[in-house]
Amino acid sequence: QAVGFQAVLAKGNVATTSSDSISNLTDQQLQALTNPILQSYKADSSHKVWKMTDDSRLAVLANQTNIENARLQEVVKLVNSEFVEKEIISSPLAMVYAQEKDVSYGDILIDIDQTSSITSSSNSKEAYKITIGENGVRLTGASENAIMHGLRTIQNLIITNDGLVYGEIVDYPNVAERRVHVDCARKYISKDWFIRQIREMSYMKMNALQIHFSENMGFRIECETDPSIVSDQYLTKTEVREILAEAKKYGINVIPSFDSPGHVDQILKAHPEYGQVNTSGNHYKSGLDVTNPEAIAYIRSLYDEYMDLFEGCTDFHIGGDEYMEFDRAPFTTEYKSVLNSYAVKKYGQGYIWKDVIAGYINDLAEYVHNRGFTPRIWNDGVYYGENSYEGAQKIKMHDYIGIDFWSQMSWNSSIANLQTFINKGHDTIYNINASFFYYVLRNSKPTDGREQHSFDNLNADRKIYNEWSPGKFQGNPAVNDGSDFIKGASLAIWCDNPNLCSEDVITEDIADELRALASKSWNTSSNSITDFDSFQENYTKLGNVAGFEKGSTLPDVGEFLTAGDLGKITIRFVDENNQELKHEVTKYGTVGEEFEFSADPIYGYRVIDNKPITGTYTKEGAVYVFTYELYTDKAALNNEVTNALKEKDYINETFSEYKTALIAAKAINDKTDATQAEVDEVYDELIEAKAKAVKIEYYSLYVQSTYPLKQDDYVGGYEAYKQAVDAGKALLSSDTLNAETAKGAYEAIKTAKSNLVKPDGNIPTITATDNYYEKNQWYPTKEYSYEKMLDNDLNTKCWFGQEQAADKEFKFTFPTAVNMTSVQVIQPSNVGADALKGADIEVSLDGETWTKVGSITENDLDYTATFEKTAVKYVRVRLTVAKPGYWYQVSEVKFAYEQPQEDNTLRDMINEAEELDISGKSSVLVSNMVDALIAGQKEYVKGTTDTTTVETNLRNAIDALKNAADTTDLSRLIEEVQKLNEADYTVDSWNDLKTSYNKALKVLENKTATQEQVDKAYDDLDKAIKGLIDAPIAADKTELLKIMETTKELVEKDYTPESWKVLKDALDEANKVVADDKVTQEQVNKAYDDLDKAIKGLIDAPV
Repeated sequence: QAVGFQAVLAKGNVATTSSDSISNLTDQQLQALTNPILQSYKADSSHKVWKMTDDSRLAVLANQTNIENARLQEVVKLVNSEFVEKEIISSPLAMVYAQEKDVSYGDILIDIDQTSSITSSSNSKEAYKITIGENGVRLTGASENAIMHGLRTIQNLIITNDGLVYGEIVDYPNVAERRVHVDCARKYISKDWFIRQIREMSYMKMNALQIHFSENMGFRIECETDPSIVSDQYLTKTEVREILAEAKKYGINVIPSFDSPGHVDQILKAHPEYGQVNTSGNHYKSGLDVTNPEAIAYIRSLYDEYMDLFEGCTDFHIGGDEYMEFDRAPFTTEYKSVLNSYAVKKYGQGYIWKDVIAGYINDLAEYVHNRGFTPRIWNDGVYYGENSYEGAQKIKMHDYIGIDFWSQMSWNSSIANLQTFINKGHDTIYNINASFFYYVLRNSKPTDGREQHSFDNLNADRKIYNEWSPGKFQGNPAVNDGSDFIKGASLAIWCDNPNLCSEDVITEDIADELRALASKSWNTSSNSITDFDSFQENYTKLGNVAGFEKGSTLPDVGEFLTAGDLGKITIRFVDENNQELKHEVTKYGTVGEEFEFSADPIYGYRVIDNKPITGTYTKEGAVYVFTYELYTDKAALNNEVTNALKEKDYINETFSEYKTALIAAKAINDKTDATQAEVDEVYDELIEAKAKAVKIEYYSLYVQSTYPLKQDDYVGGYEAYKQAVDAGKALLSSDTLNAETAKGAYEAIKTAKSNLVKPDGNIPTITATDNYYEKNQWYPTKEYSYEKMLDNDLNTKCWFGQEQAADKEFKFTFPTAVNMTSVQVIQPSNVGADALKGADIEVSLDGETWTKVGSITENDLDYTATFEKTAVKYVRVRLTVAKPGYWYQVSEVKFAYEQPQEDNTLRDMINEAEELDISGKSSVLVSNMVDALIAGQKEYVKGTTDTTTVETNLRNAIDALKNAADTTDLSRLIEEVQKLNEADYTVDSWNDLKTSYNKALKVLENKTATQEQVDKAYDDLDKAIKGLIDAPIAADKTELLKIMETTKELVEKDYTPESWKVLKDALDEANKVVADDKVTQEQVNKAYDDLDKAIKGLIDAPV
């Protein structure tokens, strides 16, 4: 995109650089080179490209405000260290305070301007402007974080375009807050994960992180007020403070999230007495008692502790959502009247239950607000049923409460919509559109190809980029993207199934969507500037933030200097002809300070005199020179070639890539004029292939971990099996791999495999009187489908969508009759009042005559009907008692009956092969057996019906391996030699073969020969065969010439142009072959065949 780069010397002996590089990119293409995409990039008419050089400096404009600004220093140092870490520069840029007159072309002059607007298009404190020209680069930001964003933009452009095109960049966010919400309550998330995510978010100019640390399934921050509520794994307060410090450094605002009065199961496990009381005096396990002053005081004591911990943060999320489902039991039957009575008692006549909930949220919001935090809540906890028969909520919510609008919950029309919040005066609303931004560790796997840990759409990153904008709130008509009340957007990580995957998998899963959100929230017009594929290609090129790896630290870049005492030296890097090998480097330091520098390594060269340069910095700056000579270092490559792996020691299919790479490596190693680039290329390929080669002694572990059984074939035990397989696979490439660890990993896989549960092949179909409950487009429509009763997962359920009534039924029909002995019906442990009040279990062979085998009463949540072996094709559960107002739920229905016998021949043979003792056995026979084993395992995993061939091959290979000495391969090789013709090969190569052949014959005839002798005879003879050199043979062109002669009689006009062209092309190629003295017989034969085919393919021209 840009070529040419020329160095010149400026006045005052200050090294500057002038560019003649020219860019051909349009302004719109330049905008799209960063992530987020820039608001504006206006290139000047020259389209020259400024490039960072080794003597570039980060120069902060010297004034009292800037010099006393510690945060500005921190930001400049941070991005300087990122430049080094990303190898944009070889050593840190000098950081100086300087006047504008002191900076040169290569410098980046930095200034904060808080008094005047960077742009009339935005008053954001994150706005910045970059001007690029012959005087260098000038970055002006509205704040320290804006400077960080601007430096990151420079970083991005150097990575993607090798420089900045002359002109002006103006950039700012369209959406003020760009956030990630992390559910670290259900799932423990480590400190290092948060620090990595903070860095990554900052790299994409995101600015807020919400730490959700209290949930139904966990409480994950150290608690001194009440340690009993804390989960086994948690963040210590020291770790939280480290996270807060890193967030502050990277410009990320942390928002603590502690939900109440709902989502408090973990807390109520320790204090069930604080659960909401019902009409019977019992306590709810999933919601705080908002009528109990003691419970409220207790929960506030926890808020106090965490407001102390998060002191300095600006916002606090207090939740307020999903207290209960207000439109059904048990709320309507057990709790509503309690709250109605309390509402009158506390607020007076006319107030009802919804005012109690809203009042609790409002009072808690005021409580945290008085401590200096701006409270936030989810959208579904207030203004419930504004237009219902019960009337609107009377409690007026504080207008300083921020609203996280995640879902309209279309299955419940009483949830307040977006316009309600606007009408109520809420001017701070955040778009967390669940349809785009919810990443969930789910309890069931989607059926559309997504992982169980995923967003709600396939290709969610593409969907966010192409379809979402800030004005699109879930389930509501779109509003103007620039609406003042839209204060932010957020992605949300929810860990409903905390053990589903690791925290690192979460990082990988959200990476692309994070980048899409980052750009669309910063610049809402991103998708009109460049298409998604180009956007994706660019952010892939940009990669991760510097210091992305967990626990990593960035290089130290030193301290700021002022121009007044700034000294320097210049270091040149040249070859023996004084030709510059690397751009000269200017090193800065305090005048009079001593320095010592060693020569930089230069690819393909070595320094002649490796002594470091020493001296003291001066204002004028002395020039030092390192001289290099050409050098190709083959030491590492030669070592690998000399000590190459032995093929017989490795599994064939893992060795083939290494074998190919070794041939290429040997060629370069023997090449006298090989360049360093050639050496490094083949060396890297060889090492990469070497890492994939697996020793044959680990064949059992390799086969089981490389070709695992398929999850779809099992209904139980697969998670443990997959963990064992993954551990085995990781071990194969680990430094800890040895005979002992390999055996342990293999045994672990065997054990896990033995615990796998196959599905019953006789799966019944299900019909029912009532349909199942379908929630809406946000929840999968089959979340509560009939099939959940047969998925062997107690965490799922079928939820029938009508109330219980006598003679309703759900029926199971088997494809064929079975001999059944029991039926088990399991209702969810939290079924509550939806428990079946009464039902009979009945079986039938013909679907007409039914036999009752058991009865379920209201207390039978897990009921098994056991009976004598009976021929059954139909099973039904028939309700016998009505239960008005209550639906019904079933988690699992299980049947016990005789299973068909499985043919385990191949499985048992695989187990036999994996248990063989291969020590001291022929390497050829072992390799043959392993190849046959792999073929058998593949067919077994695929579930192939006819496995006769692989069984035969594996059996033969196993039996052959068990023999003391097997001469099969040696005999075959001798037979091959006997078919060869001496005249076909050179004399020397034939004599070598003859010697090896005679020795092999003697070994074959020796009945007492050991396997080692047989193997050696085979290897020597095989080597001699491969060493045969063909005797030169001249190609016979007689027949080709004859057929060419026949074409002279043909006339072009007699045939169609297309067929004549084919003939002409074939004839031209034949003439080339005839004229070539070095042509092979194969080439002659091909030319003949092509010409013959062309002649036969001639088509007569129409008359």
